[in-house]
Amino acid sequence: MLPLHTMKPDHSAVQSELERILTSRCFRSSKALQKFLHYIVTETLAGHTDHLTQHFIAIQGLGKPADFDDIDNPLVRIQAGRLRKQLADYYATEGRFNAVRITLPTGSYQPVFTQHLQQHKVIRAPIDVDDSTTQGPKIVCIPRSFMTEASSEPFIVRLAHDYVAALEKFSFCQVTLANTSWQSDVWQQSGADFILFFDIYPTESGYSLKCSLVQRLNQQIIWGHHFPLEKSYPTPAIINPIFKRIAHDTINYETGVAHHYWVRQQLDSGKPIAAQHQVLVAVRQYIWNPSPSTFRPSWQACTQRLEQTPNDISALFIYINHCLTEYGLKYHIIESIETKVAHAVNTLLQLAPANAYSHAYHAAAHLFNGDHERCQIAAEQAQTLNTLDSYLHIHLGLIYIGLGKWQIGAQLIQDSINTSPTYANWYHLPLSICHYREGRYLKAMQEIKKVRLNHLWTPLLRSALYQCNQRLEEGLKEYQQLQNKHPNFAQASRKLTHDFPQQTNRIIQQIWSHLPQNLR
Repeated sequence: MLPLHTMKPDHSAVQSELERILTSRCFRSSKALQKFLHYIVTETLAGHTDHLTQHFIAIQGLGKPADFDDIDNPLVRIQAGRLRKQLADYYATEGRFNAVRITLPTGSYQPVFTQHLQQHKVIRAPIDVDDSTTQGPKIVCIPRSFMTEASSEPFIVRLAHDYVAALEKFSFCQVTLANTSWQSDVWQQSGADFILFFDIYPTESGYSLKCSLVQRLNQQIIWGHHFPLEKSYPTPAIINPIFKRIAHDTINYETGVAHHYWVRQQLDSGKPIAAQHQVLVAVRQYIWNPSPSTFRPSWQACTQRLEQTPNDISALFIYINHCLTEYGLKYHIIESIETKVAHAVNTLLQLAPANAYSHAYHAAAHLFNGDHERCQIAAEQAQTLNTLDSYLHIHLGLIYIGLGKWQIGAQLIQDSINTSPTYANWYHLPLSICHYREGRYLKAMQEIKKVRLNHLWTPLLRSALYQCNQRLEEGLKEYQQLQNKHPNFAQASRKLTHDFPQQTNRIIQQIWSHLPQNLR
């Protein structure tokens, strides 16, 4: 874990973290803890620390009557204890990589706001001519049977083998199957950063597959999940969703826990970052805290890498991904996006013609050029080449939306969300626009409320959709906050859809028309 330092509370950052906590799985079902945390955080931010007593918390925070006896009734003390435990659980799971943290010290009702060091000084090792490909963490898969039946061992070995074979289609990591000759120190012999165990156990109806990802640094389990299986070897319809879930949770470009822990370990070590790791380390810091200040160094690391090793396939993928991020979020850091994408795609199609991302990005290049027929052909080819990569399917979903095929695009994005409870919350943003287009205003608002992206898109859509649903006071409040935080938002909002496909632009402009009339 990276060291934390006490920060002078940045109200917007703390408020954003509070919203993330309140909508998390850890807190979603506990209204009392939501009220408790919301009250003590907002009162602290407002400077009303004198209101952080049992009496005020019970009455103003938890809604108890004015004659509530906080001396004989231990309600507040009990709820505070539960809140401390729930916050600890949240930061051990969903919030483990959040930059800002909210904690409640024992013996106090005043929350403390702390923050990870935002930027790490990355010490770069000199480039080695042999390190010509950007590489991520190395994972070795080990199948194990915990059954007396001799037939179970070939079953689990085949399962692990098929998983490793499926992951040959993925980028940004190295996944191999354990060598049967490794007897004692598998870490030393494999050189792996992580071990992914495939363990099979008997159940009344068949087998239970337990997958566990173990980190080399402390040999602790950092991810695990159980999957029920029948005794016969599963069909593709059964096994593919399992493989997709494992890949999503462990090695996914955006949400994979192996990438998170691996980069943290690289940064914590204080050692020079090897040349073949530098791009992935830089981009992970943007994923943890998306903003122009983290996007710029990530882009610079990528372009510098390609200047040194222009045929680095993984770096080319990340290079194009940065261009597409610039296209959607308008950070105004990358210029001539279409030209850069076209050039990089041509190189990729020569170096990696069988990789799904080469064809997905080829589809994006065709979309920029307005060639919808070729765009769809390339998108379909990418989808066929890799059916298990949920991050790839997010890209394809956005491309189909750009083609005007909203239902196909929305379904791909929703399928990626359904893959696992852990995913990037910005996925709900395009779904919100899709629901608005179909006249499902309430559903559109529900989707945008799940988005915690620190970007102009989020408050603009929230304010407009509140208005659509006749929640005028909330829409006006959201809009006023937007105006205070982004004084030049009117000009910036018009630039957000610059170069978007005409149909998409028209839909978004319709949403903007719902913004409060007296403030537009």
